[in-house]
Formats: sequence, C-alpha cells, structure tokens
Amino acid sequence: MVRIGIPRALLYYQYYPMWKTFFEGLGAEVITSNPTTRDMLTTGCSRLVEDTCFPVKVFCGHVLSLADKCDYVFIPSIHSVERRVYNCPKFIGLPDLVRAIIPESPPIIDPDINVNWGQRQLYQTIYKLGRLFTRNPLRVRRAAKRATEVHQAYRRQMQREGLTPPQAIERLFPTDGREPEDNGSAPISIALVGHPYLLYDEYINHRLISHLQRMGAKVLFPEMVAEDELNASISSLAGHPYWTYEDEVVGAGGYYLQNEADGVIHLAAFGCGPDSLMVEVLQHRAKEIGKPLLFLTLDQHTADTGLITRLEAFSDMLQRRKTSSYKHIYIGTPERKERREIKALCWPHFGNMPQALRASLQMLNITLISPPVTKRTFTLGTRYSPEFVCLPFKIILGNFMESIELGADTLFMITSDNGCRMGYYAKTMEHILRGLGYEFEMLIYNGSEKDWLTALKWSKRFARNASWRTMLSAGHLAWAKLKALDDLERKAHKLRAIELEKGTTDHLYREATQAIDAAPDLPTLKRVLRESEEKFNQMPTDPEFKPLKVGIIGEPFVMIEPFSNMNLEVELGRLRVEVIRPRSSFYSEWIKPTALFNALNVDKERLRQVTHPYLKRDVGGHALESIGEKVLHAEEYDGFVHIVPFTCMPEVIAQNIMPITSGNIPVLPLMCDEQTGRTGMITRMEAFVDLLERRRRKK
Repeated sequence: MVRIGIPRALLYYQYYPMWKTFFEGLGAEVITSNPTTRDMLTTGCSRLVEDTCFPVKVFCGHVLSLADKCDYVFIPSIHSVERRVYNCPKFIGLPDLVRAIIPESPPIIDPDINVNWGQRQLYQTIYKLGRLFTRNPLRVRRAAKRATEVHQAYRRQMQREGLTPPQAIERLFPTDGREPEDNGSAPISIALVGHPYLLYDEYINHRLISHLQRMGAKVLFPEMVAEDELNASISSLAGHPYWTYEDEVVGAGGYYLQNEADGVIHLAAFGCGPDSLMVEVLQHRAKEIGKPLLFLTLDQHTADTGLITRLEAFSDMLQRRKTSSYKHIYIGTPERKERREIKALCWPHFGNMPQALRASLQMLNITLISPPVTKRTFTLGTRYSPEFVCLPFKIILGNFMESIELGADTLFMITSDNGCRMGYYAKTMEHILRGLGYEFEMLIYNGSEKDWLTALKWSKRFARNASWRTMLSAGHLAWAKLKALDDLERKAHKLRAIELEKGTTDHLYREATQAIDAAPDLPTLKRVLRESEEKFNQMPTDPEFKPLKVGIIGEPFVMIEPFSNMNLEVELGRLRVEVIRPRSSFYSEWIKPTALFNALNVDKERLRQVTHPYLKRDVGGHALESIGEKVLHAEEYDGFVHIVPFTCMPEVIAQNIMPITSGNIPVLPLMCDEQTGRTGMITRMEAFVDLLERRRRKK
C-alpha cells in the first residue's frame, strides 16, 4: 500500500479531512506528521533563510519528520480557490521551496489548484492526481466526490456546533485525543482571528486558547461565522476580496468587532505579508466603533511569559470595561465626494517616471505632482504604515502624503493580479489616508495591462475632455521620453565603470534627464538627445579597461528607486563595476506602441523555461525573473546583487531556491528597510567586489 505523508501544518486544518478521504478512497495509507515540537522548528529553521516566515519554517520541520515514514509527501500548490482571489506566494511556491531545501524529502505530489484556469483544468488536475494510484477514472471520481462531501460536512460541523478544526477532525476521525474544554458560561467573550495554522497549533501559539479559557474567557473562532456574514464583512471593510484567506482575518475580525465578542485578538506570524496589510483594515474599523483589538505576533523567539502577560492585561481590561458604564460614540467615515476630472495628479515618485510624464500630462491640462523621495518621505510613510509592511508601501504612502500637502487632488496607484502585496496597496493606503483626514480621489490601474493602447483607453476617462488626437500625442511623447530615459540609464551603467574622472557620468546624466523633463514636444526631445549623445561621446574614458559585470535582480521598486537602494548602481559604478538590470526593470519595455505584442511576455516565457527545474510555477512578484536571470546569465556576469525589501514574500522564495540553481556564481542578498544603513551597504559592496576580482584573477 502506498503511504502518503501529510504535514500537520499550514493548510492542514482547512483541508485535511478532504485530503485524507480522497487518498484513502484510492487505496493509499495516509501518514500524518506528529504535532509540532521544538525539534521540528529547529530543523525547519536550519534549512531556510532567516527572513522566511515562521509557519513555513514549521512546515519544513514537519516534512523532515516524515522523510523516512512515507513514500510520497503531498504538498499542493494552491494558487486560488475563488475567482480573482489570490493566495500567498508561500502556498504557491511551497512544493518548489521544499524540493530545493530538503533534497532528502520523499517524492513530492504537487498538483496546481487554480480556479481561474477554469473547471475543466481543475477536473484534469484531480484526474491526473488520481492516476498515480489507479487507472480507473470512475474510482477517481468517486473518491473526489466523497472527499468533497466530507469537506462540506466538516465545514458545516464547525459552523453549526461551534467546533474548532481540531475538534471537528477528532469527531470525523476519532483517536485517543481529548477535545479541548468549552467555556460557554465565561463572563467575557474574546474572538480569536487569524490563520488556522497559528490558531490551532498549540506549540506555535503557546497554548493560547487554554490560557484564555483559564482567564475566564469564552473563545470565539472564524469557523463559527456563517459564510454570508463573512462575505458581508469583507465587502464592508475592504471591497472585493484579494487574498484567499481574508475571511479568516478581515471577514471574521470585522464580524466580531460588531457582534458578540467583547474584544478581538488578531494572531499573526512575524513578517506575514497579507496580515501586515489586513491588520490595518481591522484596526481602522476597531477604532471607528471603539472595540478593543489586540495584535499578537508570533515567531520562533516568542516566549510564554510575555505572551501570557499581554493576554492577562487584555482580559482584565475587557472585564473592567464590561462592568463600567463606558460608551463609545461611533463616528463614521466621512462620505467621499465624487470628482469627475483631475486637476493635480500624484504619480508616486518611482525612478524616472515623473520626467517622462510631466509634459504629457500638461497637454491634458493636468498638473503632475511627484516630489522626490527624501528622508522626510520615508519618515512620514513609516510612521503611519503597518509595522511589518514592505518598504515600497512605506515610501509610496509618504510620497502620497507629501503630494496632497502640495495640492494633489488625485492619487494614482498600480495594482496587480497575483500574490504580491501590491494588489492590496491601494485599499490599505486609502484607509490610512482617509483616517488621517486627507481628501482625494484614488485612481487604480491594473499593472497586468501592459500595452499602451489599453493604458490610453483607461486614461481617456480622466483626461478632462481631451480629444483622441491629443491623447495619442501625449501618449507618444510619454513613451518616447520613457525610452530615451531608459536608454540613457543603460548608457550611464556602462560609462560609470570606465570613466576617467569620477562623477562625470552622473553630472551628464543629471543634465540630460532635466533636459528631457523640460522638453515640451518630440522635436525638442530629439534635439536634446542628440546633444546629450555628443556630450557622452566626448567624455574621457578608458576603453581598454574590462570592468566586472554585476547583474541587479530582485523587487522592481527597490531596484529602480535610488533612495530605497541608497544609490546602489552609482556606488557600484564608482567601484568600476558595470551594472546590468533586467529588461523588465525599464518602463519603456512595459508599454510598447502596439496592442498585440509585448516583448516582456516573450522574455517571461523564456525565463519560465529555464527556471522550470527549480521553480515550476509563477509565485507572484518577480521571483521567477530573479531566479531566471541568474540561471540565464550565470556564464556572462561575474556576480549578482539580489536586492529586496524586508519581508518581500516572492523574493524570499527566490532566496531559498537560488543556491541550488545551475551556475557557480556569487549572489549577494541585500535586504532593505528603514533600518538599513548606507555605510553598511557600501562596506558589503566593497567586500563583494573584492571577492569578484579575486575570483576573476583565479579564473
């Protein structure tokens, strides 16, 4: 009999009854890992880079514990279980991550589950999974049908009887375990919201539920809330859901803030990407209605004593509050006034984009307000951002605040259609800014629509009655400037490494970008480019010198915006290094003058092919590009700098997988956040360049 291992972590509490029923229906034996232990956590942490989130470290420890107990390990890649709703990258890339860091793992069964691909694809995935055990399609169908029925019964049981997942699993598959005690007559009720792998793993949460019950609290859980109530809560707080598990946090949290519970505890893992944004939505609502919300963060360093102390203080506060005559006056969010036309637009300062857009927007009678990123920008954004959110969010939020102060009435934000947090930026930023009393209109553009014709059609609605001719002229000028700025930047990357007088390239580059920014039309732009080309050609260089070639890979914002990476490209140029960035990090490559073809799609398909042995699916963000660039150019470059924001989910997956890829080439990881210092970064750069030079001499 084939033995299938299922780790008791991550999605175990949502889907274990369904998985167990399906595999047993096909004649397999299901082996479940034991409850989490210290050894599991230790071994999991030892295999992964430090910035990997806590639950994934625990999951890898469970996989290691199953290594000699089963023939296969079941680790599905769950992209989406609801249309246009996305999973965290760690769930999408989990099979590839485990395969990379646990080579001794049994073979991994890793079906891709994505309802956005259509029902037919989903059925084919199920049959393909079943064919590992039987050639009889009817048997696979019966097993799948029975598994679905068990899953639905499991969900109903938790909702109707108020059971937790461990209790419901015990009812379905009795063991010698004992169900947790219920404290139904407790004087206070506390709702515990968060992901099941945190709420119900007693080792991870330090027996938090038992502590609350001993303190005299009735504990309420997300599974006890009806589905229609969850959906209504999400719609009220955040609009259309973006994350697969918003019902566990935003849905349940919003419901309990307005019903039943005396207080709410949101349990999250340190550095959790989705939770870092969803907590802001809950805090905003809790502040509005005046109900206590406690945010608890867990990681491998969390201690029992500190956790229990915070729980006791929260419980005491709720009991005093319940017996007092305290009343909160609800002050609703002011109604937003619809604005039909844009007068002053804030486009977040992102590399050279403001220089490309300013004149084009003026043609549409729109003023561009995009102040450069400074220390004040960063300080403002950090002060009002969720604590564990990524660096681009903090900088863009600060940039928005400064722009509104300068007169912007409309904010522009790009969103995404994958597991990156950028898809949740706009709604969270809007909550924060409106909570601070700012008045503005938010424009949101889907970043997956890369062709210029789609962008023009979208822009026409806000162009203050501009004609199509004016729109086309403005679009043409913007694209021409983008291309000119990108070509200029590539040239600067080459010349910095071979210039004879340090700083000459930077001086000429600044002059050229300012002239391009000021160019009001195409003839002037062409003249500026000719003059800039002549100046660069006359610049003294050392054509005999062969500089080191270093590729910059990682998250696009920190690659492109100089303030966020502390002028990484300039510093490498001063060390006589030629910097090479991926094609996808240049704006002009994203918007091509055709609606039918985009070269980046071709590039991504090529990268997908070279990364397939290591990363079999796109996990969101630019993780696939980071790994693919390293594999593709390992023989051409001397090294890579992998620059990412702290807690960036897709790039953390790339960091874990990159060491096993082909090509023996040094990669320097650089994490950026508000604590990163310029001196430390330069020191690491100098040491890295010295290493590359010694390596070249040895070759």
